[in-house]
Amino acid sequence: MKAILMTMRGWSQSARTRCAVTLKHAWGAATLFAVLIPVVHAVAADAPLTPEASAAKMAAEQLMTAKIEWRGPSSSPKPLAGKRIAVVSCCEAADGAARASRAMVEAGKALGWQVNVLDGRGDPQEQNKALNSAIDAKYDGIVLEFVDTTTVSDGVARALKAKIPLITLGTLKNTPDTIPDVSWDYAKHGEALANYMIWKSNGNVNALILLNTDLYVTRNGQWVGTKNVLTDPKKCKDCKVTVKEWPMANIDTQPGSIATAALQANPKINWGWCFDACMSRVSRALIASGLSSKMRGAGFDCNAESLQLIKDGQVEAVCAADPREWDAYAVIDNLNRLMQGQPTVNQGIPVRLFDKTNISTLSDYEMSHGWQGGYDFRAAYRKLWGVQK
Repeated sequence: MKAILMTMRGWSQSARTRCAVTLKHAWGAATLFAVLIPVVHAVAADAPLTPEASAAKMAAEQLMTAKIEWRGPSSSPKPLAGKRIAVVSCCEAADGAARASRAMVEAGKALGWQVNVLDGRGDPQEQNKALNSAIDAKYDGIVLEFVDTTTVSDGVARALKAKIPLITLGTLKNTPDTIPDVSWDYAKHGEALANYMIWKSNGNVNALILLNTDLYVTRNGQWVGTKNVLTDPKKCKDCKVTVKEWPMANIDTQPGSIATAALQANPKINWGWCFDACMSRVSRALIASGLSSKMRGAGFDCNAESLQLIKDGQVEAVCAADPREWDAYAVIDNLNRLMQGQPTVNQGIPVRLFDKTNISTLSDYEMSHGWQGGYDFRAAYRKLWGVQK
């Protein structure tokens, strides 16, 4: 019998106006000890998989072995030099956002552009303030990075009225829908994670979903994909799901405390689910609380810290990846088109699933910077743009 529970965690208004500085690998002695503790709830090596788990295994493995090739544009207009671009980031304390911001600065530099990052600090009011400041400063183009257009609607209206080219990264659906977005298959990410959990638990999934309230794409992308699988009795008749919500402004504290309390209240929970900037914090909290062996984590983004957690067997067991730096170059390419009055194009962003069995395919650079897509996209875009390093 399925169980889906939803709770809304309260938070103060003041909490929404700050985004704490990202903690960098604050492990301590508890981490060293946790390396030696095997994670429970794994399927026994000789246990036969149920038909549902076998089907889930096949589906998950497809995303672990898919061939990566260039499916992006074959041509691009010559870049206009000397442009000033503002990137309004949802929250730079989240590494998935910070990776894209850094790469947009890098790509812009190759084109002779000045790219400035404005941190929205996990707060829609701060994001709207940043957007309006970019409009006032008369930037040549503006990028909204994981910022829902409906939460900054007055700034969006001003940008469009001022005829400033506006593009988004990772928002799935924009208002108005004439604003172009660079995205990938979010639902496929979510489906793959659900199938992986079913496979590795032989259909016995009791998942804690840590659902962010600010990211439209997470709620309507990855979560939809995961939910559609875990709540389908034909795919997992015994799956149980508990949903806990939290705001981006509380990323440094709330996901970890929610997970710790949930495990203490219900020891039958065997999986946790959220994007990697959240999952890495959950992992730290469980390690510090001595609960690292009680739950496995399924994340998405495959940031460097999460890749190391997976490699070391510390809570997070799997992550669904998009090459975030590739995403950023794709945004810059489409923004160049917009500023020249040309339509944007499908950038063909690939996706992949990583666990301990295939993480060895990543280079040392990817382990320290996140998955790069298995292709030299930087060289491909530089060739399109006619520029050197």
